[in-house]
Amino acid sequence: MKYKVLDRFKAQTTQGEMELQVGQVITLPHDKAIKLLNERMIKPVEKVAFKIFSEILQEHLWVVETDQDMKALRSQGNTEAIYTLREIPELKKIPREDLKAIHNIKETFPESTIKDVKLRGENEWKK
Repeated sequence: MKYKVLDRFKAQTTQGEMELQVGQVITLPHDKAIKLLNERMIKPVEKVAFKIFSEILQEHLWVVETDQDMKALRSQGNTEAIYTLREIPELKKIPREDLKAIHNIKETFPESTIKDVKLRGENEWKK
């Protein structure tokens, strides 16, 4: 699949180490692209939706680029939880054991989005 580079970084290729430039279009296999997508180093050139299996949640979920992509996937009859690339860094702030609660909200309220995550102090979580 083709991706556009959003931030310069070095990559190991068959020709050796290369520095990839902003705006450059590259082709990567899905397994290599996921980490760079999560770090917002690259973005897909075409519109895509990734269906992944979460080991933590023990369920499938979808990851899309934008809220509009989420709506488009919903309009196709998809009922599984959908997350945008913007939401993924926010999810990384949440303790693993609390991700299921967020996921349940996404399933119950399909149009919901994660705007910001603010962690409470340890004592507040236990109340």
